[in-house]
Amino acid sequence: MDSQKKLTEAEVSIFIRSFERRTGVFTERVKDVSIWQLIRFEISNRLQGLKLEREHVGRLRLIMSLLRGPLQFLRLPHATYFCKTFDTAYRRQTQEGFEDIYFDDLKSVMPGMVKISSCDAVGYHEKVGKAVMRPIFDDTSVLALSAILGRIFPLVRRDPVFTKISDVIVNELKFKDYTPARIRRVYNVFRWRVMLYKLLLWRVRPQAVLCPDNGQFGLMRAAQLTGVPYIEMQHGVFTHAHPNVLPQDLSDDEVVGLLMPDSLAAYGQFSAEALRESRLYMTNRVDPVGAPFLERARAVRKNEYLPTSKIRITLSTQGIARNELSDFIKKFLEIYKGELELVIKLHPAYDHDISFYEKNLGADSRVVIDAGDSTNSTHTFIARSDLHLSISSTCHYDALGIGTPTGILALETHESVIELLDIQGVCLIETPEGLARIVNERAFGVVTDKVSRYFFENNFPNKVEAVLTRLCGPVPLDSEDFAK
Repeated sequence: MDSQKKLTEAEVSIFIRSFERRTGVFTERVKDVSIWQLIRFEISNRLQGLKLEREHVGRLRLIMSLLRGPLQFLRLPHATYFCKTFDTAYRRQTQEGFEDIYFDDLKSVMPGMVKISSCDAVGYHEKVGKAVMRPIFDDTSVLALSAILGRIFPLVRRDPVFTKISDVIVNELKFKDYTPARIRRVYNVFRWRVMLYKLLLWRVRPQAVLCPDNGQFGLMRAAQLTGVPYIEMQHGVFTHAHPNVLPQDLSDDEVVGLLMPDSLAAYGQFSAEALRESRLYMTNRVDPVGAPFLERARAVRKNEYLPTSKIRITLSTQGIARNELSDFIKKFLEIYKGELELVIKLHPAYDHDISFYEKNLGADSRVVIDAGDSTNSTHTFIARSDLHLSISSTCHYDALGIGTPTGILALETHESVIELLDIQGVCLIETPEGLARIVNERAFGVVTDKVSRYFFENNFPNKVEAVLTRLCGPVPLDSEDFAK
């Protein structure tokens, strides 16, 4: 297959499923581990032609995490809930310090909580150090150590499955860098990661593990092996076409040993319906609960949004189609000369080069470029805006949950959110001229309360508490076990 051809996520999903049926890669196991599940996401992204690049963490950061890891491990307390977060989550600033947007709003219903965090983007280390509730373990050490051990001390050196999967990928997909050695490395890094996470869970002895990421297979497997319920909290756009969502039509041979969370804590009913054709939905593992950052942003819009003569627009970037997006906005600014504040909010992980936008758009005084690692909240910007813009960002869904109309820019990957066009308050913007017309006429649309609740449930803490009670029993009334 021509890897240079740009496909939509839905097209890749159909192709991948056909590929799996034809080649049987999903039936292959090495000691009960499906290697294909571990690489399905990266293969799918490559087929889609996405070139998302994170800034490298840096050797010093990795070394420091490895040095801190053993001491932090020995200090780990027993706790009721084991929460895996990420450094980029610490971006809500308060008078007391920085808060974790995923877990800090759950302290009232999860009193026995410990958090671990890994570095998923540079620029957040100081924020984590000033966190209101700091993570007690640097999970970057687990990621780094498992990568080292998987290379130096492989648990399985030879297996025909490594060669079989490599041959299929090289011959059919033409990805020649997927050698047997690479497949073996993926497997062995995963196995070491599972063992390290099992050690952490043995030390903490939680009743549940929670994580806002759909690709944490090592932690998921460790929880499964130790008999601890694993709750995956939705992060970003997540439909049946996502590579990490298992299809509903898996055969009995394919499904053996595959990894799934015990519950997906989804944003709302829209997300649940978007997963109808998945094994998650089929096995009753989807629980709409909402999201804490949305409830805060809704309050901001209710109390602070007021239309004025100056139109306010927030544009969320993704690290995708930078040149095309920049040209689109530049042309719009040339056409529309009216009073305007356009906030370009960069993605915290994939748009770390603020100079690109400053060079191309910064000369216009109506433009404000906000770095991805700044303390300014994307959702607060959206809540105060007349209109939100993006290509295919999850911020489209966030905007609708907040109550802000959103516009889909018809650039690369926009097809993945095209189903939103049936929703009131959403429009497709195909040209800079079209955007200028919408702004000039103030034809932004309206997002009703019903639509807002459809995308994001209310009462996030209480709904998460209900999921925990179902999976683990009643939530403890105090946090005594936190310090055991």
